[in-house]
Amino acid sequence: MKIHDQHKEITRGISKVFIFKAIEQARNVGKTIEISDAKVIGLKALVYSSGRMSYIVRKNINGKSHYVPIGCGTQFSINEAREKACEIIYSLKRKGKIHGKDYAAIKNMVFGQLMDKYEMDVLSTGIKKSANTDRSKIKNYFFPQLGSLKVADMTEGDVLRYLGELELKPATRNRHLALIKALFTYAVRMNFVSCSPARYIKALPETTSQRKAMTDAQSKSWMEAAIQMRNGEPDNAALALLVFLALTGLRLGETRHLLLEDIDWSRQTITLRETKNGKLRCVPVGDKAFVLLTEQRQHLGDKGWVFPGYNTTNPVAEPRRLQKRICEKAGISPFTIHEMRHTFATKLIESGADIHTIKDLLGHSTIKVTERYLHGSPVRYHEAINKAMDTFQV
Repeated sequence: MKIHDQHKEITRGISKVFIFKAIEQARNVGKTIEISDAKVIGLKALVYSSGRMSYIVRKNINGKSHYVPIGCGTQFSINEAREKACEIIYSLKRKGKIHGKDYAAIKNMVFGQLMDKYEMDVLSTGIKKSANTDRSKIKNYFFPQLGSLKVADMTEGDVLRYLGELELKPATRNRHLALIKALFTYAVRMNFVSCSPARYIKALPETTSQRKAMTDAQSKSWMEAAIQMRNGEPDNAALALLVFLALTGLRLGETRHLLLEDIDWSRQTITLRETKNGKLRCVPVGDKAFVLLTEQRQHLGDKGWVFPGYNTTNPVAEPRRLQKRICEKAGISPFTIHEMRHTFATKLIESGADIHTIKDLLGHSTIKVTERYLHGSPVRYHEAINKAMDTFQV
């Protein structure tokens, strides 16, 4: 028996009989008694002078002492505590073996260091399309609020507290949660932690905004304004891009990265590489859009970006402000670039195009996604209703 200033340590196996004796002894001496288990080295039972008892693991791995609470004595039987202790010790040894001499640094890693590693191993590779927006969240939100927290000690409460303090829309808050989950998924994969504290946190319900499509008159005004601006600035790749999007209904992110080498001039198709699902997609192009591509080829040659950026080797930047200017010039209410895609789909539906054709042209993964556009076009319903009501004389 070893007696310390703060508590007594008794090196014997843990048993019910011995726990009862330890409780009585702890009350008599007014100190906490620590019982070391003989079967599972590292498992301890802490018996307090109040009569309460809890299980912990105290183990030295690679020269670093670890203290891991297991739970209250009323929650676990002795055998259950031993099983849990074995799991904890195995995990500690496994991490110690994987990280070796770096294990102490990994154990004391703060969230800011985890984000630095994530930047180097994930974001900087160019695999993640949302890398730039992720960097913005990390710099402006995560580092100031969570950067100093120890990764191994972070709890679900820490994550919920951070999310609760965000004065953002549910959809934006959900993007923050998704990035936190991605960071901890990376941490688990790298064996920095055993599990994610955000794994059970659910996203908030999102109220999706109703997409609007241009009327025929608005579409005509928009196109006239865009063509007029383009005639005045024939080298403006952003204007060319917006007109092309209006004529094809393609996604902005996919089309910005279109290469001249990916245009099949004989078949009148283009191959999109930077797609939403990461798969190559071959898309037929209508005559008017193909004329625009031919004009870009005459101006730029046979290689490089179809819509190049100004004074840069990158493609043109997202022309959202330019889109607003065109709407103003056309004298119509503001329409987003994505609503141009919605307009294209609506026109296809109203012209009688087959839903499978629309799905393929828009690059939807399933018909269900395309069906959203069906509900957004009332013309087809009006025609059906009017045809059915023709028998009535009103």
